[in-house]
Amino acid sequence: MDFFEHQEAARKKTHLLVILFLLAVAGIIGAIYTLVVGVLLFANEKPTIEYWQPVVFLYTALVVGGVISLASGYKTMELSEGGGVVARGLGGRQLDANATDYHERRLLNVVEEMAIAAGIPVPTVYVLDQEEGINAFAAGKSTSDAVIGVTRGCMRQLSRDELQGVIAHEFSHILNGDMRLNTRLMGLLFGILFVALIGRFILRGLLNADSRSSRRDNNGLSGILVAIVIAVGLMVIGYIGVFFANLIKASISRQREFLADASAVQFTRNPEGIGGALLKIGGFAAGSELVNPMAAEASHLFFGAALTQSLFSTHPPLEERIRRLLPYWNGEFSTVITQKKVKPEELASIGDATRQTIGFTERYPSNSGTKLNAGEALESMRTLHPEQVDMSSNLLAELPEHWIEACRSPVSAQCLIYALLLDETASIRESEMRSLRTTLGGEAAHYVDTLASELTGVHAMVKIALVDLAIASLRVLGKEEYERFHKLMWSLVSGDGQINLFEFMLLRVVTRHLDLWFRKTGPERVRHRRIDDLTDAVAVILSSLAAMSHSKDVEQVQRAFSDAAAHLRQLYLIEIQWKSPEECRIDQIGKALDKLATASPTLKKHILEACSHSVMADEGITSHEAELIRAVADSIGCAIPPFVRTAKRID
Repeated sequence: MDFFEHQEAARKKTHLLVILFLLAVAGIIGAIYTLVVGVLLFANEKPTIEYWQPVVFLYTALVVGGVISLASGYKTMELSEGGGVVARGLGGRQLDANATDYHERRLLNVVEEMAIAAGIPVPTVYVLDQEEGINAFAAGKSTSDAVIGVTRGCMRQLSRDELQGVIAHEFSHILNGDMRLNTRLMGLLFGILFVALIGRFILRGLLNADSRSSRRDNNGLSGILVAIVIAVGLMVIGYIGVFFANLIKASISRQREFLADASAVQFTRNPEGIGGALLKIGGFAAGSELVNPMAAEASHLFFGAALTQSLFSTHPPLEERIRRLLPYWNGEFSTVITQKKVKPEELASIGDATRQTIGFTERYPSNSGTKLNAGEALESMRTLHPEQVDMSSNLLAELPEHWIEACRSPVSAQCLIYALLLDETASIRESEMRSLRTTLGGEAAHYVDTLASELTGVHAMVKIALVDLAIASLRVLGKEEYERFHKLMWSLVSGDGQINLFEFMLLRVVTRHLDLWFRKTGPERVRHRRIDDLTDAVAVILSSLAAMSHSKDVEQVQRAFSDAAAHLRQLYLIEIQWKSPEECRIDQIGKALDKLATASPTLKKHILEACSHSVMADEGITSHEAELIRAVADSIGCAIPPFVRTAKRID
């Protein structure tokens, strides 16, 4: 199963989640109605009222349903701020991108490597300093606001391979759509749990009031007794809600933990990594349990069981997970865990060794390409392979240090994006530089010009990796700073009146991720599950890609488009008509991408496959083609890894 199929399965799980949630709400309404009728019987001196009272039931349903809906809505709105809300609620501390502590720097580098390999912006990283157990989580609505959180024990007690296995597991949740589902689950279930909180609040208030006054008449005592019955009843019913919440979390989460374990092995080609982490959890005194009170609410997010294992635990038994990863396991856990003492010479092995710009362009030239047939290209983009993880690790180790530093500062990260958006034509670039000198000042403009000169001729894979690194730093801008940054980016791209397709696509990638962060636009909802409504949008994109990829050969352009259209015709028995250049202007490309962003994961998969056929007419992916196809994918909400030749080949 690939990313797109996992995402489709996660989307369908959302339907199951809603059904289970509604059943739980119905059960709670029924239980509270029973409580209300019981209180009425208790309060009535002559209990002659009937059990079934439609009016009472209607009011009970409206009030209870309203309270649960409001509580769930409030929590969902709170979580719409992104995964950072969850991380901070769990006591997380955001790591500085320029951290120098050995364990923090190692963790950041592992996360950066996995993000570059997956083709997504680097998630913000948090450490739960108060948690000694070995655990981790991913939270957020999309790759734009995702965070990775790890406990102090996870960061310090695991080897690098084990840490990479855990992080790969969490990236699987991000890429497969589990993270968004799990975050949505937190919002919905809070409404169910809120009933117990109301009962607890009422009971605490009654006890406090009773302690302040010891004189009560009979009517007062009777009223207090009724209130206590209601409070206790709500708490009991609330804990029934807790039972339902745990049942729902277990039904949603357990199988996906197995899938994430398997994906981590697939990504890293190292079952001993994630398997070793699970062995250490089993042998560690603190295990994977958390002490933060919010752990119960977020238990389904974690790598390991955050609470004591139970019948409705969100995670499969630890022993079962280990045996699936390490069939030869003898049943013994890793019992000796010591704090790593870092030697000075080890600091250079984290990935911050001195890098040189000279020769880098020769190693990653823009005119290089990857010779892949169509099957190999599709396999490369469907899921994350060890070759892509190795590539990202090597790339991160070889990037010039001052480029890395530029990505890790919000001010210089803006300059880096400006440098990537500068036009390659000398006259146009000079006009853009004059505008930058006026807006930014001479020193900053000179820095942009220097970066642009160094980045000229560099492979697209490198440019996209730099953008993914820079977006993490750009998230710390203030809203007004972001609006100025956004405005200047648009002026660079459109100021000359001629918009280069790569500049436009790069701008879309950056603004899409940052708009989700700063403007809270939210991930696109699925509105199209049939391709019939998308034929014009698909035609615009396929025609544009064919024309841009094979612009020197009109015959090859038509053949490339025909190959792409044939792929969709074979799948959907539908005809995609060629669009002329006049019908594929930049504004029309933008509208087409916006529409495709609302397609289902399965449709997106097949559309991207057709895009690959469009650029694969010559059986090769050049740097320019890689830029376009990965930017198209990102623009419609799909992360695809860099194109590499993988061990698994499809002809």
